[in-house]
Amino acid sequence: MQETPRLRAGEVLVATEYCGLCGSDLHIWNGDDGYGWVPCGTVLGHEIVGTIVQSEDPGGLKPGTRVVAIAQSGCGDCAACTADYANGCPDKVTLGLTRDGGAARFVRIPASQLLAVPDAVPARTAVLTEPLSVAARAVASRGRVTAEDTVVVSGPGTIGILSAVVCQYLGARVVLKGMTQDVAARAGLAEQLGLDLVDTLPPGFKPNVWIEAAGASAALADAVRGLPVQGRLVVVALYGAPPVLAANDAVRKELDIITSYSSHRPDYGLALDILQTYPGLGELLVETVPLSNIAVAFDKVGRGAAPKIAVEP
Repeated sequence: MQETPRLRAGEVLVATEYCGLCGSDLHIWNGDDGYGWVPCGTVLGHEIVGTIVQSEDPGGLKPGTRVVAIAQSGCGDCAACTADYANGCPDKVTLGLTRDGGAARFVRIPASQLLAVPDAVPARTAVLTEPLSVAARAVASRGRVTAEDTVVVSGPGTIGILSAVVCQYLGARVVLKGMTQDVAARAGLAEQLGLDLVDTLPPGFKPNVWIEAAGASAALADAVRGLPVQGRLVVVALYGAPPVLAANDAVRKELDIITSYSSHRPDYGLALDILQTYPGLGELLVETVPLSNIAVAFDKVGRGAAPKIAVEP
């Protein structure tokens, strides 16, 4: 049985309700190349929703408050932190990677990394806050999508689906594009979300923004080919191998090529606002597995059994 973590000044103890698992967690679980820097024995999990049970932060959120955690934090003083970009901090700390995360009954978290969950958002939906914040950053902050835009999102995985939801929330016209097998597998889900999921763009659909969340060279090629002159290409995917970009075509079209990585506090705030509008999103997207069956959970993550797999202590 897990020992209850001892708190330091400014930390709170959170009883985990759900902890989402992502591709990074799967790479660490599998011992894949490039993840050997994660200390052996680290508790995984950065997509955390739970309830505060103890606090060493007298002026902060009180015990009994349901919270979500901001996955990354920086030193607060370097140039990257000053620019509100903790990802670039040389001393950044990431839950579940450089310090113990939430795939456990309890997790200690700095109070500064917590946000209260609105009452209207159930825990199974709130566990989507971190991945939704990544999508929100790609679409709203980096992509600058508004109700005036027409958007294609390529890749109907977790981030692709959530990016399309953000576009929908912002009032943009959006199509979610995948391969034929993706469309067959997730057509029912897309219909429940009110999203158009296609393998070929509808006749006359002319996007000016393309969110690339598939992580495939073919999707990048589609985006460059499908965007008009001075369109915006937002790349939020990570790629298993260096992708091929039709650079000459992109230059000739003067495309704005924008990258987006991870998320920050304002993106989490937008994510929680969106989840208040979609309180049932967790029931549609999240499959839960008992923490005691975490090997089963990772098998489901690897197979893409659901848009989001979360463990439940």
